[in-house]
Amino acid sequence: MFSILALYLASPSIPSILDKLHPLNETRNRIFLYQTEYFVDQNEYYIPILIHAYITVPISLSILVFVDNMFAIHHLEKIHEISGKKTKNKKVRTKKILRQIILAVEMHSNVLEFSQELESSGALSYLIVLTINLSMITLCGIVTVMKLDQPSESIRFLAFTIGDIFHLFFSSFQGQKLIDESENVFHSAYMSKWYDIPVELQRLLVPIMARSATPCRVTAGSLYIISMDTFSVMLKNAVSFFTVLSSMR
Repeated sequence: MFSILALYLASPSIPSILDKLHPLNETRNRIFLYQTEYFVDQNEYYIPILIHAYITVPISLSILVFVDNMFAIHHLEKIHEISGKKTKNKKVRTKKILRQIILAVEMHSNVLEFSQELESSGALSYLIVLTINLSMITLCGIVTVMKLDQPSESIRFLAFTIGDIFHLFFSSFQGQKLIDESENVFHSAYMSKWYDIPVELQRLLVPIMARSATPCRVTAGSLYIISMDTFSVMLKNAVSFFTVLSSMR
């Protein structure tokens, strides 16, 4: 996302570069990061307006990126992964196996509680982010096509479209990893050498296997499960909306 942001922020310099590489009889029009009204002569105050845009655009993008809790989901994945590895007991002493299983049970209990809190606090924000992503992919795609006769503008909106797609992809990828790692806890316990440990230790694995049989998920407003399936559906819908709106031009 931030690499796409860098490309977007570099767009105002394109006219100056082209004026030096391929000069015309007149100076090319200046590019603004976004259209707004400051009630001043925008050509005269171009630099202050550009500086203001360079400050506000990264801040707004950072809020959009970090509000979707990708780091929290990544943290959940790794705890699931560690919990699964703890259940893969090897030929070690019974006391050590007991400590590993107890630790795995505690970690699994904590991660389930954490995932529930993440779901309750982030479901609405995820729904908002997905809605914004779908809208921006569609609208920026349309503007990209409409401005094909203006390469600098078209490239700028194309970069923004690609950035939205990548943001949606990484959010969906983290959600898919959470599902996969939570399922791996069940498989790790099932494939462990549980038959080589005492019966009382075998019983400790039952709660983990029972709960991990249903994978942890993060949803968008309890309507969409954040996963790669959701990514493909959202991208398909964005393309469909883009096609319909383009045909109405």
